[in-house]
Amino acid sequence: MSVTRALKYCGIDVSKKSLVCAAIGELDEHVRHYLPAQAEDLGLVDDEPVVKKSFSNTWSGLESMVQWMSDIGVTVAVMESTGIYWSAAYMVLERVGIRVVLANPYQVRNVAVHKTDMRDSVWLAVLLRAGFIIPSYVPKGIIKDLRDTTRMRARLMRDLARTKNRCHRVLDTVLVDLGLSDTFGKRGRQTLLRVMRGERQGLTEEQLRSIESVSEAQRLIICDLVETMGMIEERVKRYDAAIARLVERLREDEEDEDIMLLTTVPGMALTSAAVVKAEIGRVERFESPEKLCSYLGLVPRVYQSGPVNRRGGIVKRSNKHVRTVMYLVAQKCAQIGPRELREFHKRIKRKRNHHVATIALARRLMVVVWKMLREGTRFRDTYDEELAKRKEERYRREVKRLKKIKNKYGTTEFLNMLGELLREDSSV
Repeated sequence: MSVTRALKYCGIDVSKKSLVCAAIGELDEHVRHYLPAQAEDLGLVDDEPVVKKSFSNTWSGLESMVQWMSDIGVTVAVMESTGIYWSAAYMVLERVGIRVVLANPYQVRNVAVHKTDMRDSVWLAVLLRAGFIIPSYVPKGIIKDLRDTTRMRARLMRDLARTKNRCHRVLDTVLVDLGLSDTFGKRGRQTLLRVMRGERQGLTEEQLRSIESVSEAQRLIICDLVETMGMIEERVKRYDAAIARLVERLREDEEDEDIMLLTTVPGMALTSAAVVKAEIGRVERFESPEKLCSYLGLVPRVYQSGPVNRRGGIVKRSNKHVRTVMYLVAQKCAQIGPRELREFHKRIKRKRNHHVATIALARRLMVVVWKMLREGTRFRDTYDEELAKRKEERYRREVKRLKKIKNKYGTTEFLNMLGELLREDSSV
């Protein structure tokens, strides 16, 4: 097909084996582009030039795709961030100077047409040209390495928790209780392994009876799970060291002190601060703390239609990595944080429950974090300033309320009411 003009926009449907591309040009004023399904029904398939081609998702296929795009004049490409198969194509296109827009699959799913790979690629190009796609954030350089490392460490921690739960289940099945304060601490694991391998020294009669009920297969499973815990913990230590090196590189190469500032938040250690930095990148991406909290899923779901206005639980379609970390930080902050934050957590907990109070505290902490990173200040300085503003706003609201009461009842009546209240307080 001969192309008379440059086809600027290209949609790419990515899968494990193939890359299906469709390129379209700028929209002329006299040409109206219908949805692909509508255009076919109306006989408007040839309404504008559309060049389609498929490539293999390999390095040679990527080179052929880049050459094809250069030949037809593509300058902007769009693809969905589905799975991991988009990463290589994104990197190659960005390297050769083609702007790549990464689309959120949930965003374009609601406006998709009849499902085929070719239709998907055309529709992505149409949405990109119309400006309906919000680009997803793609980290680069040290931030990308830090994100990959922290996410892998989080997976290892989940594997460690699952392994401990499996071992607990086997021990509870045969009612084994060795009276250890920490069953899976360093000393507890050593004791458990010795007992399962035949040592009986120091065991009570009840413990001996429970050990004798453990079958050979169960002994093998328990020992294997305990040894697996040790191996996972060693891997976690290696990732902790790698995270520390990346944090140091970030400070030296890019003079970025965000992680050091984050460690001043009560309950936030170096690893937690690295997760927050790796996931949000530069805080300037977020115009307000409300947008940052929405990105992390620390806001309620809202449904509004006419007089109906319902609020549900927190938004689940968000960055779960930071949300999990901030929930744990909020739990710790509720124990060791400033008095005002501890009282805030207790007040919400009395009204609702512990989970809701912790989410509310996590959201309040993220508001402070946003201000900290924007202004380059430590937690205590930013929080004291925010607390002073809150008290001033509360004072102004109270003065405004009292003025309304005075205007309603008159100065004399208002002073009499105020005097009665003061006398009641003094008598109590």
